[in-house]
Amino acid sequence: MDTIWVLVANQAEAQIYSSDQHGENLVMVDTLADKEGAAHSRDLLTEAPGRAIDRVGLARHAMEPKRGVMEEHRRRFVKKVVERLEAGHLGGDFDQLVILAAPAVLGVVRKSLPADLEKIVVKEIPKDLIGRGVDEIQANVEQVFELA
Repeated sequence: MDTIWVLVANQAEAQIYSSDQHGENLVMVDTLADKEGAAHSRDLLTEAPGRAIDRVGLARHAMEPKRGVMEEHRRRFVKKVVERLEAGHLGGDFDQLVILAAPAVLGVVRKSLPADLEKIVVKEIPKDLIGRGVDEIQANVEQVFELA
């Protein structure tokens, strides 16, 4: 069985497609969403941002929250996605994996993949194709197999 799963992801949504051995005929397997992944980091905090006083003068400014909040949400979401991929792989649903993900998400996916999934990754493409049509995703996947 040469079934390929294609993960298309960004920090707020992930789509998993199944394909035949040549990356053709994509069929949706699952979608996962994280509403907090699409939120602005200041919207995820429970308190208003702190305020700072200028070194010179009396002007006060709101401080922007640290980026760590978004990175933590991204890491949690990717963990859910990887758990879904592991379940599919353990169930024998696919033999190869292609990952098309936004660059920041792709880095987290790489760090989160267990060894058994790392071994079956055929190609990683740093591209955010969420919201694009299946035809565009299909074209990117087919290109992977044309070059191989």
